[in-house]
Amino acid sequence: MAAPGSPDGLELLIAARGSDAVLTLRNGGTGTLTVFSHVDAGELHYDWFTITLESGEETRVLRLQDNRNESARVTAELAPGEQLEHVVDVVAWARRAVNGARPLAAGTYRMWATYEVAEPSAPWRGALRSPITEITIPRTRRGLATLLRGRDYQ
Repeated sequence: MAAPGSPDGLELLIAARGSDAVLTLRNGGTGTLTVFSHVDAGELHYDWFTITLESGEETRVLRLQDNRNESARVTAELAPGEQLEHVVDVVAWARRAVNGARPLAAGTYRMWATYEVAEPSAPWRGALRSPITEITIPRTRRGLATLLRGRDYQ
């Protein structure tokens, strides 16, 4: 898998904004690129992206698509230097059935993304991997209440 950019200049970046992941496709090349951006399924799905979270001995790969009845692919045209961003709620996507329906434990994770398009009719085909960054998932109020119930206060 190519990392972090492709020969035509397309780059995949990832950053943490709170407990959200910001996925960025940036055209660092000299020509205009047309890319798959997302799928409109009544909500946004990101079929060509995955987010990997690694903490200690656990690694989770989040797929950013889910069951849907109707959908429409959305493309974006990126001139040189232009970019598109998607803000992904990592905590919510981890809880979806497609990702095991398990919440993320509180803590700091190494995080990276992939963008992979293999369809022959796609306007851009290839595979990208972002650089690694960190994201911190906070302890939820519910998690804190559960923790406190287990302690003996006198």
